[in-house]
Amino acid sequence: TYRVFSLQTRSQVIQVAQNMAVRRSMARTLALRTLAPLVIMAPLLALAVWWGVRRSLAPVERVRRQLAQRQADDLSPVSDAQLPDEVQPLVAELNLLFERVQRAFDAQQHFVADAAHELRSPLAALRLQLQGLQRAGGDDAARAAAVERLSAGIDRATRLVEQLLALARQEAAPIGSTGSAASARVDLRAVAQLALAEVAPAAQARGMDVGLLDSDAATVPGNAEALRMLARNLLDNAIKYSPPGGQVDLQVRREGDHAVLTVEDSGPGIAPEHRERAMQRFVRVTADGAPGSGLGLAIVQAIAQGHGAAVALDSSPRLGGLRVAVRFAAAKP
Repeated sequence: TYRVFSLQTRSQVIQVAQNMAVRRSMARTLALRTLAPLVIMAPLLALAVWWGVRRSLAPVERVRRQLAQRQADDLSPVSDAQLPDEVQPLVAELNLLFERVQRAFDAQQHFVADAAHELRSPLAALRLQLQGLQRAGGDDAARAAAVERLSAGIDRATRLVEQLLALARQEAAPIGSTGSAASARVDLRAVAQLALAEVAPAAQARGMDVGLLDSDAATVPGNAEALRMLARNLLDNAIKYSPPGGQVDLQVRREGDHAVLTVEDSGPGIAPEHRERAMQRFVRVTADGAPGSGLGLAIVQAIAQGHGAAVALDSSPRLGGLRVAVRFAAAKP
């Protein structure tokens, strides 16, 4: 087979022909000359790439081995030395996660230890009261008194367990989660009114004046049930530690971009040097004999932290007792 090129002039026709086999042979020769270096270099390039990737990922493999060999309770930080820049943010977030889980474990251990210690006393008291009821025999007056003491002891133990569970839920809920501070807007004044309605029977039983002062309309991001529990615990404490016939006032006001929920009472208050301790769990700084477990303000603190709020204790200039102010951010009318 030939390829022919023809050129016609006035006097003649010029034709040039070439055998196609020659062209194919030239093409094969050029192709071999082009591919030969690639065939030789490809294995060398693959080996170089494999060695480079393996060397660069050696720190990642080291981290993998460290994590694989760890015990379940080992939450120490992972070293990010010599890690590639692309992997360091991942290891940094992993260390932050380990830190949060470690804090949660520590809080759980402390909570279990404190709860076991605090539950021992009411359970022992219930046993003594039950023995007193058994010894009452046929004495109706003694039996009635023993039954009344046993019923009060059961109520105190029930309240303690409820507060322990509430504190556990609030401390277990991460900041900004659905269980603590969700993205929904909550009407703080409506929450305060609900809390007042719940404590009204206890206030009436003690002849106390409990009410909501003139309040501003304010909404905050959070969980309505948790905020109701916060207001309820503040009111419970104020009623419990104020003398019969005293006064407790609740108010919601807006201060710029903040909403402040305030509870004031006419009780003995808390000395300035004891106010920081009063926010701790199982700490009671009053000596008036009022029943309690020292968990009310701890629950308030946990809920406030979950909502990004700050709790402040000071003296009430108007009623003379304690004033507790919970300051929330991002308030809207």
